Amino acid sequence: MEITELPAYQRLEEMFEQKGYSLGIEDNMPIYSWDDVHRIPANLTPGHYVYARSYGKIKFRDIPEEYRTRGFFLHSLSGAYEDVVEYVKAHPEEFDKQFFKDHIATDYYGLKFELNDFEYMPLEFIDEEMVACAMFTSISMRYVDRRGECEEWFYSVYRRKPEVLTQELYTLGARCFATKRGGRNRFLDITPEKFRTPEFYFALCLKNDSPVMEDIPESVLTTEFLMALLDDSIENIQCFSEAALEREVPMAGRENVKFWKFAVIRNGYQSKGIPLNDERVEFFLSMYGKDSTEYEYGFKDRYKSYLREKNSMPKPKNDATELAGMMTLAGALSGMGMDSAIDLGTEAMNAATNRQTMLPIHYNQRVPLEYSKKYDREEYLAEIYKKLGIQVLQEADYYYYNVILPENISVVQDDYGYCVKDSSGETLIHYYDRGPFYDRSVVVDEINVTL
Repeated sequence: MEITELPAYQRLEEMFEQKGYSLGIEDNMPIYSWDDVHRIPANLTPGHYVYARSYGKIKFRDIPEEYRTRGFFLHSLSGAYEDVVEYVKAHPEEFDKQFFKDHIATDYYGLKFELNDFEYMPLEFIDEEMVACAMFTSISMRYVDRRGECEEWFYSVYRRKPEVLTQELYTLGARCFATKRGGRNRFLDITPEKFRTPEFYFALCLKNDSPVMEDIPESVLTTEFLMALLDDSIENIQCFSEAALEREVPMAGRENVKFWKFAVIRNGYQSKGIPLNDERVEFFLSMYGKDSTEYEYGFKDRYKSYLREKNSMPKPKNDATELAGMMTLAGALSGMGMDSAIDLGTEAMNAATNRQTMLPIHYNQRVPLEYSKKYDREEYLAEIYKKLGIQVLQEADYYYYNVILPENISVVQDDYGYCVKDSSGETLIHYYDRGPFYDRSVVVDEINVTL
């Protein structure tokens, strides 16, 4: 369900129209790049100063009064620039309620930081109309910023004038802002009990990838409530609590099944939102083969992580990539151009890769049909290594295994990558290692032996 389809949104919109409220007007003043502030362009405008201020080329105090226009402030006022905020606070006669409405419409960064518009605008401006404008802007920006990235204004209103926050605003805030991270749901913490209705909790769960259901009263979590969430979108399984996942529900053509099974049967890709255990792994693999797209794109990576954790295998470190990053930074700090600094880092990364003791983890071709149910692509490649007598020791990093090559096998470079050859010079495996360190691709693209 889209946010605009929620009853709370429709009620807020109806109230806004019935009371004759209006949204702010977005300012479309052109912004011109101005990197060298010592070279004054012939057609200097406030838009040049907006750019220069935004990119730290000039201080606010250095901007002449004639360029501190309403348009300048609509594009420059932000909690990221305290000097501009302090000016606005010190000159309230220049910034009326309409200015703040227009600022919310022009630049959603006015809602984003702890030092947001609602933190310092005159208290009398914070009313039903203004907070509705902020909520509509927050909702319209949901595809630009992730959930929770445009929420600070709500907390400022809660601190300064909580009486203007209504059931509709809390319900929409639950949909837009509420996540549970590090054991805390900040938005839920400030929501008064009277607004924690089933409608509120339903909105809280929609497309929420954090465990918010852990804090919902059991009296709300009826089978009907949980089914309504999955009927809305099977993706909502990702916020289910462990107790809810294990609850059983009738399913057509089957006996009662647990909710996590219901989700996997409906859509195998949604396994990515379900914590794994042996039972869940076994069930998924019984439903979707290792040659399925559900396994490849919804399950495999988490399955590998689960096996690593279950077997107490440490997560590999990308030491070569970290070295490349440090070398790039050192090059940039020494005055080297960015392209040259990146090349320096990439060279360091390649030098740190020992081709005689490291081989790729990933294979980008299809597994032969007769093995496709038994092995995924990485498992098949590992079996090929085993057949060739190559001993895989451990994962060196995300891209490579540490290996021991038998005496009759070596790795040599060719025009397209690297060849794993036997003593007669025949290419057994071909792979490539391409790209700069921040966008590296290491895969086996050819296997010339079979199991």
